[in-house]
Amino acid sequence: MGCACNQKGREMYEVVMNGGTGRVAWSNRNRPTTETVAGRYPGSVVRKKGSEDIVHHKEAYEVARTEGGPALFASSNLAAATAHADQLGTAYVRDAASKEVVHTAPAAPVAAVTVTKD
Repeated sequence: MGCACNQKGREMYEVVMNGGTGRVAWSNRNRPTTETVAGRYPGSVVRKKGSEDIVHHKEAYEVARTEGGPALFASSNLAAATAHADQLGTAYVRDAASKEVVHTAPAAPVAAVTVTKD
């Protein structure tokens, strides 16, 4: 078996089911091939291996932690995207085409801290 030295440092891409929250269905170093495979699985996304950031999807809505940040979840259903954003706490649901924010999830409640002086 030959050496794989030329493969070191190259990025791997994964096809992940259920908008980025499901199991990995495919993994490859070639991004265009991975995007083609993702097209065969409805509701799947392509992300970099070892990262939550979605690099390709064909869904209508995406969820991100910051307004202009990378997408973490994608869905064609606004209700599903909103529910996922609400689970994350502070998150934004954007229209995938225009990147316009359509829903802002409320911040997660912070526990009250009592400080006493001794």
